[in-house]
Amino acid sequence: ASASPSPPRLFPLVLCSPSDSVYTVGCAAFDFQPSSIAFTWFDSNNSSVSGMDVIPKVISGPPYRAVSRIQMNQSEGKEKQPFRCRAAHPRGNVEVSVMNPGPIPTPNGIPLFVTMHPPSREDFEGPFRNASILCQTRGRRRPTEVTWYKNGSPVAAAATTATTVGPEVVAESRISVTESEWDTGATFSCVVEGEMRNTSKRMECGLEPVVQQDIAIRVITPSFVDIFISKSATLTCRVSNMVNADGLEVSWWKEKGGKLETALGKRVLQSNGLYTVDGVATVCASEWDGGDGYVCKVNHPDLLFPMEEKMRKTKASNARPPSVYVFPPPTEQLNGNQRLSVTCMAQGFNPPHLFVRWMRNGEPLPQSQSVTSAPMAENPENESYVAYSVLGVGAEEWGAGNVYTCLVGHEALPLQLAQKSVDRASGKASAVNVSLVLADSAAACY
Repeated sequence: ASASPSPPRLFPLVLCSPSDSVYTVGCAAFDFQPSSIAFTWFDSNNSSVSGMDVIPKVISGPPYRAVSRIQMNQSEGKEKQPFRCRAAHPRGNVEVSVMNPGPIPTPNGIPLFVTMHPPSREDFEGPFRNASILCQTRGRRRPTEVTWYKNGSPVAAAATTATTVGPEVVAESRISVTESEWDTGATFSCVVEGEMRNTSKRMECGLEPVVQQDIAIRVITPSFVDIFISKSATLTCRVSNMVNADGLEVSWWKEKGGKLETALGKRVLQSNGLYTVDGVATVCASEWDGGDGYVCKVNHPDLLFPMEEKMRKTKASNARPPSVYVFPPPTEQLNGNQRLSVTCMAQGFNPPHLFVRWMRNGEPLPQSQSVTSAPMAENPENESYVAYSVLGVGAEEWGAGNVYTCLVGHEALPLQLAQKSVDRASGKASAVNVSLVLADSAAACY
């Protein structure tokens, strides 16, 4: 059945993060039917305001929604506010007053920029069906006061935390909200030194993100070490610059085949106030190494058209395995030092993807005991690379005659693995059972 005719409900809107040069205010009309609606704006002198736009014209329904905003020079907007937004509709006209205080003024002239981040639908998926609303400030100081309100009544919030990021102080205050509170349309307000930001399920703070950027997708190729250990390849599709992750759809497809099972990760807050989410699928290592192609498809309510990005393994034109060398601690370190360095060098390999692991007497050592460099170009003309790994060894351990083995994994090696060992007595390579490192890790893939 079609929705009954009804007038719009009108709400004021201000930017989540106000600009120090451009004045912006808006109003949002909800739940009106039919779709015909017209906005007009008036300043504090009751003069009509030009330069209005509607974003978009009307959002699909019924019932329908629409948003209107005005922009002007900051000083002009401050002088003419508060503004009145009027929505004309066949079922009745409604008005709402709105003003934008802008960046918070302080005695020292140091502004704070306030943003508000509502929960997404996946945040409510835990056993307690609750989530949190984040109120964040950025500036060169910590806010003196942060208070929260629900439908205009004060509510308690967790203590405000602050971290320093370069010259900037980032302060965060959170309030817990249940799924039922959010679904009923309760309005939550964060007030920072008199500056208010509002959010609710129907009306989220802001007409545009903190930084206006288009949604972007990037495919991330699986790492060689993960493929070697698990015998499977993880395909990652990263979707970034989203105002909200609600309604996001990410799916991986075989280029010559069907849809793959794709899992969505949790949303991650970017430094610009927008969100990133990863869509991940897993395929057999043999399929990835065989050059099969894959496509990531992304859809989101803020995208006019779905987006796609393709990915396949790039074959190295002149693949070559590394030569592996292991060096004992230098003589200079043996004179009274408590910590010694055993060095492994992998040289002359291509492509530039490998991993290094260390063992002592055939037993794997924690990766925290070694430092491994990223592959570096050794000879750009023939595309060869070199990498180093340094293992920290106690002087007593070295003196006790323990055997240290460097394992190097690379796709061009026989069985994709090479090893070299060294000890105090011989300094020569020793045979070692590498299955201890790889035991139970080579999972089958079907």
